[in-house]
Amino acid sequence: MLDINNILMYFGQLSGCREEDMGEVTALVMSAARNIEAQLDADRVTEDDIPACEYAAACSALYDYVCREACRDSIVVTAGGNADTNADLSHRVKCAARLREQALGRIAGLTACGGFVFGTM
Repeated sequence: MLDINNILMYFGQLSGCREEDMGEVTALVMSAARNIEAQLDADRVTEDDIPACEYAAACSALYDYVCREACRDSIVVTAGGNADTNADLSHRVKCAARLREQALGRIAGLTACGGFVFGTM
């Protein structure tokens, strides 16, 4: 139902991820798209709803991507030549979470249960 190419395009625009790095995140985007698509009620979704659903899938993938990037060890070299690993990216996680909530809220009525359920590992 959802076009992965459109979701990848939205994700690229939202994340600023370079074209050459998109291959690295394709599996993450596809997983988010499958999760959203599995929760949509095909009888409620119209052709006009598809772009909003694809955007919501991209926002969900963006949240997963930002969380993954925030958890990575990022070593930054300071002006004095010292290595610093204190990059706090929690503000990005909060912003991505709000974006995902808003996008999913817009299409919540298209699900069988009136909302989205997400599992964690």
